[in-house]
Amino acid sequence: MLQPVIRNLPNQYKKNQTPIYNTTMITEKYLKCLKELQDNPNIQIGEYSETNYFDCEAPSERFLKSVKSDLEEENILISDKDLEYFNLVSIVLNWDDKSKVPTNVKILRGGFVFNDISDSLTFPTDYFENTVNVKDDGEYSEKLGWFERLPMGVDDSMRGCFIKEEGNFPPPIAFCNAGAGWYVKLDFDYYKYMELLFENYGFKGWQYFYIDIVKEIPMLEKVLEDMQTAVQVLPLLFPDKDWSYHKKKYQDVLEKLG
Repeated sequence: MLQPVIRNLPNQYKKNQTPIYNTTMITEKYLKCLKELQDNPNIQIGEYSETNYFDCEAPSERFLKSVKSDLEEENILISDKDLEYFNLVSIVLNWDDKSKVPTNVKILRGGFVFNDISDSLTFPTDYFENTVNVKDDGEYSEKLGWFERLPMGVDDSMRGCFIKEEGNFPPPIAFCNAGAGWYVKLDFDYYKYMELLFENYGFKGWQYFYIDIVKEIPMLEKVLEDMQTAVQVLPLLFPDKDWSYHKKKYQDVLEKLG
């Protein structure tokens, strides 16, 4: 069974210090993302919430056994390996451009807040009832349960969601922009979503670079504005990282939309 991952992370995980932890894959990716944000002189963490929480400790074995049992009662089977994702459910992180120097480009913000996975899969919600599927491959609004969102103060209506169904975890997933009233079923799975989330530091609108941008998307101009801001600002905030994929994706979208 999983062991506690890290304790007192904000105090231990600073420059020139080595944290003590035992990890597996997704926890390592989160810790890498966190360290790069903390070490980045261009980034300020925690401005938009009084309840920032960066620790990722594994819940007790008793709790995890209870979770498995509760999900099995709903005919949802989750492997012991996938219980690692419960390490992340208490995390609340937001970040902002520290300098805020007036420029001709907008400020980019980001972060992530996680929902309890079992709640995402089992609790009913009407939050998505007025959203429409822009992909036209089915109606899933009543089946959506969010597992990740942007922090309040950035745009908490943009959410990664499970499409709830019985069977093996994870179910299919969707990205929902509830503020604009739309969602789309994603062509990749929950594992890939979580990897991409941390690789992109959860910047606002990162999901747009991994979906098909079509004219049917409500408030399309806002999507294009978020993509343009990301392409312009990411190289400034994270100059050591290659953002060429994002630049090409944005250009391809513009050419496709005409």
